[in-house]
Amino acid sequence: MQRRNMISAAMAVAAASIAAAAAPTARAQGAGGAHGHAHTGQEQKIGPYEVELNVRGGDATLAISDEKEQPVDASRFSATAVALARGNERRTMEFRPAGTNRLAARVDFPFDGKFRATVTLRGPGGDLGQARFNVDATR
Repeated sequence: MQRRNMISAAMAVAAASIAAAAAPTARAQGAGGAHGHAHTGQEQKIGPYEVELNVRGGDATLAISDEKEQPVDASRFSATAVALARGNERRTMEFRPAGTNRLAARVDFPFDGKFRATVTLRGPGGDLGQARFNVDATR
């Protein structure tokens, strides 16, 4: 009986150690995806850039940052998005520079649930790549 208690105690200590080791990782990822700050949209990597899509009301905004999370001058960029509208209809949106590190486009169509789009980012040398977004929109 005493041996069972010792084994149970050892297992409890091991389980507690594992749980304690995992807890800081879970907190760090939950607080902004390990970037150290919270985001309101979804970030994706397109070429060498991090691109964050936010949809609020009838406006969509792409924020562009470099690999060091520093804002990038958006005046040299443009983007196209193929978005899924209500009824699974595809709509094309053109993003244009909108100050500092942002590109903006109007969302002039209804959509259900999350805003889903495939974004193609273009720089001075042409297409940089694509990313798919599935974002909770703020209406």
